[in-house]
Amino acid sequence: MNRIQRFFTWLLGPGVERESREWAYECGQCGHRESVWDMGGIRYKAIGESSHRGRCPACGHVGKRWLRRSR
Repeated sequence: MNRIQRFFTWLLGPGVERESREWAYECGQCGHRESVWDMGGIRYKAIGESSHRGRCPACGHVGKRWLRRSR
C-alpha cells in the first residue's frame, strides 16, 4: 500500500480498499484483469465504465483496456 492509499484509507475508512479492489482493468486482447488497488490506484464511489489506452502486463499488447467493476 502506497502513501496515497494509506492516507485515503485513514481518511475515508476501509471501504476505499474494498471498493477499489472491485474495479479492474481488463485487456481487450487476452482478458487479463488487474485491480485498480493492486496497481496503486484508488476508485471510490465511482460509476460507469471507461476505456484507456495502455500496455497489458500479461501479453504485452498495447491497446484499449477497459475499466470495469466486478461484483
